[in-house]
Amino acid sequence: MDTLEKAEIIYVDKDADGVWCDGGNPALGHPKVWYSFEDHQKTKCGYCGRIFLKNTD
Repeated sequence: MDTLEKAEIIYVDKDADGVWCDGGNPALGHPKVWYSFEDHQKTKCGYCGRIFLKNTD
């Protein structure tokens, strides 16, 4: 049976230009990488699949 994990969604400030991700666990994470939002409201980590979403408030 295939098990699909839900991607973790992390909400960030609506004025953020970008975010960094390291997998969230120092022992089991991944290299720290930087992602820019450019003109988008969300971005996704290419290593762990976390989704970073700008708050609309």
